[in-house]
Amino acid sequence: MKNLSSVSAETKKFSQVLHDENDQPAKDAVWRFLFKDWMLDVEEGDKYGVDLVCSRDGEVVGYVEVERRHNDLNRFETIHVPFRKKKFFTLDHQTILFAVNRDFTEAFWATGDIILQSPVEDKVNKYLKSERFFVVPKAHWKRVKL
Repeated sequence: MKNLSSVSAETKKFSQVLHDENDQPAKDAVWRFLFKDWMLDVEEGDKYGVDLVCSRDGEVVGYVEVERRHNDLNRFETIHVPFRKKKFFTLDHQTILFAVNRDFTEAFWATGDIILQSPVEDKVNKYLKSERFFVVPKAHWKRVKL
């Protein structure tokens, strides 16, 4: 495992096929959860911005970024968040990331400030030889049923 300072990592290119397969169903599952369990009004975010914008009584209270994961998140001690998502965690309101399981029945969520405080490491994945990720200990995530 190499540290960020010693590696020149790549950034995963956008894939319309992966987006179509994963984005809307994961956002829909989180949307229902936020509305029902957290009693938030939820709107679709900007095409190039965060996935969801949450408000209460007409005032924006935060943002949500959603990722579908195809591996079993319960098996791991950390959850990796792509470094390219950093821009979403430095906005004018708190952003929460939801890592949704394959069948959209549960998720782990963490706040952007926790993610930003986590170490950044270069990792190999099925799309790239090296990509930067925040490595966030599972202890900083909350597990919810969707």
